[in-house]
Amino acid sequence: MDRDVGVTELIRSNLPEWTVPLFEVAASFGDELLAVGVLGLVAAVGVVRSSRRGSDRILEHRTASLLAIVLGGLALTLVLKTAFGFSRPPAELQAIPRESGGFPSGHTMAATILWLSLARWSDRGNPRARLVVASALIGLVGFSRLALGVHYLVDVVASVGFGVAYLLLAESFAGADPARAFGLAVALGVAAVLVTGGATDGWLAFAGCVGGATAWWTISRPTVRRAWATATR
Repeated sequence: MDRDVGVTELIRSNLPEWTVPLFEVAASFGDELLAVGVLGLVAAVGVVRSSRRGSDRILEHRTASLLAIVLGGLALTLVLKTAFGFSRPPAELQAIPRESGGFPSGHTMAATILWLSLARWSDRGNPRARLVVASALIGLVGFSRLALGVHYLVDVVASVGFGVAYLLLAESFAGADPARAFGLAVALGVAAVLVTGGATDGWLAFAGCVGGATAWWTISRPTVRRAWATATR
């Protein structure tokens, strides 16, 4: 599959080298480690909200579902990159050397799943403004991958498409039901291990999905909920 339409080379040839560190920072908005950190923050905010509302649930269903869907999406990103196994642009175009699969763009797909999910989950501002901010971050991450010469335009566009399609399907399948959402995440975590042949990244994706599901199952137990309700009265 020829994904080279000349855009990456055009951008790289017209950008000064001093912009490389700036685009590395921009790309971090789609980094999986940052995504995991953001999910941890979302979980913490969810716990505080639940406590203030006097709920007997440590995490409300919509927050737990968001965590599950994003974790599953990160696993799916790894599955797709490994399954396709397409190469990246040639080394002479890359501002930062990368050797892993080039299709789809993992950073762009992760950014799509993370920031669109957060735009839907958040209640700050109005929905349109949140969507605009999320789209801007996704666009910034996508462009940064071209500017750094590590992906082709086809990779970036396909990543956004995969991310949006996954969110729509996950929402249709799970809705606000954390059990179904975490079930999907665990299935994708298992797929990540199988498709990567037991590579470290695959096991990390699996651990994240299964760990999240286990944590949700634990805090959903009646005894835990009763203890939580008593402690937050």
